[in-house]
Amino acid sequence: MDAGALRERIRRLVFASPALARAFERGDFKSVFRGRGIEFDSLREYSPDDDERLIDWSATARLRSPFVRTYREERSLTVFLVVDVSASMDQGSGEVSKLDEAVLVSSLAAYAAQLRGLPVGCLLFARGIAGSLAPRRGKAHALAVASAAAAYASGERREARGRAGGKYGPRGGGVAESEGRRGSELGAALATASRVLKRRSLVLVISDFRAADWERPLAELARRHDAVAIRMSDRSDFEAPTAGSFEAADPETGELAWLPFGSRRFRKAWREAGIARRRACVEACVRSRVELLEVDTEDDPALRLLEFFERRRSR
Repeated sequence: MDAGALRERIRRLVFASPALARAFERGDFKSVFRGRGIEFDSLREYSPDDDERLIDWSATARLRSPFVRTYREERSLTVFLVVDVSASMDQGSGEVSKLDEAVLVSSLAAYAAQLRGLPVGCLLFARGIAGSLAPRRGKAHALAVASAAAAYASGERREARGRAGGKYGPRGGGVAESEGRRGSELGAALATASRVLKRRSLVLVISDFRAADWERPLAELARRHDAVAIRMSDRSDFEAPTAGSFEAADPETGELAWLPFGSRRFRKAWREAGIARRRACVEACVRSRVELLEVDTEDDPALRLLEFFERRRSR
């Protein structure tokens, strides 16, 4: 999708943000501490009226007197977007690529957070940390978050790095320092998010998850934050063309391969590989206790997000 069409679609979808913002409010966000939107505050001595389930046994043993944990309500949740802008996200069998769809999802989330008065930030990654914006409130900042990813989708990568080079970018930042690495750095992006987010946050990880060594960083991120994996997919992940044969380079690694699409056996192997990648992502999210939302390039991103948060609310 060209830059003008993408920006026009973002503008139209923004009208869905109030509904999405209400879903944010109704659904609340699960607490990784106790499941009631609260976080640990302090310890105090146990009294007979206290719930014994709140006893901190480590402190009790250390101080030789029963102590209980106290909690305070979390009133200002941060929304943080980890957005994959790597080469594999350019894949798309129709007008919209995975990256285009990811931009729409991240834009909707940013505007919805702004309407709820929540701080929102982002981190973009490809073959390294491409740039970031620290979480802040305000309409202008939400627009900056949406524009950072949109610039990549429209091919304006240099402009996006300059605009998104915020507090969390690497020293000497940008993609250049990772030129020697192969494939996208999803694991490094997740580790960076874990390191820089000091308060409990809702972290939306928007990627096709075609990377290596990201499972452990995702699990570590989910221990402290409410992490949601949004997996971008396209029909071509599972359905190969039925004719033609040619040599192609992997967009992530640069490795060359011969693609005999006229072969039924090859097309079957292509489909099985796509199914295996999806299964591996689902299993990794289950192990990490991370909720997974799958968004296809043919989906309405606003509808998919609304359905997702409605399910969270109903649970």
